[in-house]
Amino acid sequence: MSIGVTKIKIPIRADELTLDKVRPYLQYILTEFEKNKSKITKNYETYLGKHDVLSKVRPYDSDLINHRIVEPHLYAMVDFKCGYALGNPKEYAQRESIDSDDIIYLNKYWKDAKGRTVDDEVAKWVYATGVGYYFIQPKRKIVDIDNKAPFELFCQPANTCAKIYSSYIGEEPLCDLICTTIKEINDGKENEYTVMSLYLPNVYAEFKCSNLISNRFELIKTESRPLYQMLPLVEKYSNSDRLGIVEIGRSLQDAIDSLASSSLDNIDDVVNLLYIFVNVSLGGTPEEKAENFRLLKQNGVVELLPSNPQFPADLKTLAINLNHADVNTVYKQLKEALYDCLGVPLQTASVGSGNNAAAETGAGWSNAYTVMLKDINSLIKGDIDLLEHILFICKNVKGAKINDITASDIEIKYNINRSENLLIKAQAWDYFQDVPPVLRAKWVGITNEPDAAGKAIEEYKDKLAEQQAQNQTNANPTNIQE
Repeated sequence: MSIGVTKIKIPIRADELTLDKVRPYLQYILTEFEKNKSKITKNYETYLGKHDVLSKVRPYDSDLINHRIVEPHLYAMVDFKCGYALGNPKEYAQRESIDSDDIIYLNKYWKDAKGRTVDDEVAKWVYATGVGYYFIQPKRKIVDIDNKAPFELFCQPANTCAKIYSSYIGEEPLCDLICTTIKEINDGKENEYTVMSLYLPNVYAEFKCSNLISNRFELIKTESRPLYQMLPLVEKYSNSDRLGIVEIGRSLQDAIDSLASSSLDNIDDVVNLLYIFVNVSLGGTPEEKAENFRLLKQNGVVELLPSNPQFPADLKTLAINLNHADVNTVYKQLKEALYDCLGVPLQTASVGSGNNAAAETGAGWSNAYTVMLKDINSLIKGDIDLLEHILFICKNVKGAKINDITASDIEIKYNINRSENLLIKAQAWDYFQDVPPVLRAKWVGITNEPDAAGKAIEEYKDKLAEQQAQNQTNANPTNIQE
């Protein structure tokens, strides 16, 4: 079984692409899509809490209490990653000074298109399943170009779509696929089939497939795409292997769930001890025995009368106990391994006391920041692709307000929150007081933009010194005699 979301590739070069050349590969494309869909759907459901422990059974005796504890660590880690990367929304900023208000309209359009919300939705698919998709297209009708975005932007669920690539060098994207399952009821009979929506640069086509095995794909619709020839799907991932948090951490999460569930099972099993009565009769019928036993437990008194005077009566209990201290040690090790592997700080981590605990917590955040920077190196590729789509649409509408800037003129900034361990960083800042502000900001790690922060501090100090000098002059005016 493959690891990560598989890239679907067909042996067609981008400059040779036509609908007729794609058609022979439709069965292969749909087959590979269904494989990815199954994996993505399972991973997303696991992220939402559908863990394997929910199918847990007790061996040997199905009547025993069977705890199924779901500890939602994968859910928490996906949400942490999304919040860490996008809790402070990403920004579009001009790299150089250009006499243009394009960047103002770009940010206005991004807000109108609810880009911040769509970003978060796509990021959840990325971190949960390994890949996420934006869907962007021009609006059919534009009412107010001054205030309204000329494009529509959505998060397309990753288990409904795919990009198709060339298998030749460079693996250029060839076309986009969106699959929709249709259920129709005619004369009381349900008919189910798949509609493959295929976007090529110059044509849009829909194929109907009733049965994948039959290899029959009926062309039901075609439209030319004369103007907007960019592919509408923008793919985003945090690593080139398209691996999500769920797939990486599944085995550790399953072990944690199993350990927690089995520990509670053992607690209940001990509470419900097996009582062994030796040479004692509790009654003549099963019902009488059960009632007498209930009363004995309720009253907290056991009266042992031997049923045969030649043999003494006795009462024994049987229980198999877990060593919960050892279980807790294993639980902690599994949990720490899960969080460390996925670059998420464990808030409850502590070893020793005082500085040791602070150091461990700090190390967790340091690891999280390092992993997030690595993630951004991959995420930014999708962001630039989306930006190019936005600029293309905005420049090709009537009354366009964006005309001058290009994607290379714009810097996309992720505003990662660096405020953790703020007291320790403040102490480090004071320790390096003889160091230039730019270097201090870099060394202490108190901001994502040390250069800008250092420059702002220097400008503030110069302004403050100038103000103090002016105040000193006003307080001690110089008398000039002619």
